[in-house]
Amino acid sequence: FIFNCLNSIKLYTTENEAAKASAYLTKFSRLIRLVLENSRSERVSLKDELDALELYLDMEAMRFKDKLHFTIAVESDLDTEATEIPPLLLQPYVENAIWHGLMHKKEGGSVHIKIVQQYPDCLLVTITDDGIGRTKAAALKSKSAAANKSFGMKVTNERIAIINQLYQTRTSVQVHDRMDTEGRAAGTEVVLEIPV
Repeated sequence: FIFNCLNSIKLYTTENEAAKASAYLTKFSRLIRLVLENSRSERVSLKDELDALELYLDMEAMRFKDKLHFTIAVESDLDTEATEIPPLLLQPYVENAIWHGLMHKKEGGSVHIKIVQQYPDCLLVTITDDGIGRTKAAALKSKSAAANKSFGMKVTNERIAIINQLYQTRTSVQVHDRMDTEGRAAGTEVVLEIPV
């Protein structure tokens, strides 16, 4: 991600788009600061996690010249400042949706994040995209040199296993393929249940 951001800044500067380079660099530095601050804690407020996620999505939308559209919807009575979750848990799933689902579509697409309080002690986070789907993404990935599993996804899965073990919790992740009315791939849905 950092490497990609630096390349975007370089592209803006080589194309003499100083204002865009400056705006992107400002967002990049804010995001790095948030990530570093959040990574120092075992748990962060949902608000802080969503601020970092929105900043990340803004940067990706800038980088892909508005091929990316997104929404973040939080249940209205959910107190995002009092609710805490492990830091940097959502971003890798969103990044996966963008890079493996949406960027292979010429017209781009959308990512929707929905957060509800499923039970008093559990958040339900749904990340939905309208990308090319996992089967087609896997076929494209196998043809490329990067046939290894996403580093971010691997680290996130390991973190979830460690969190569950340390705190005796049951954070879970389910991934579903979305289909249109004719049975064709219509994206992916990731559902996280996060104890709070």
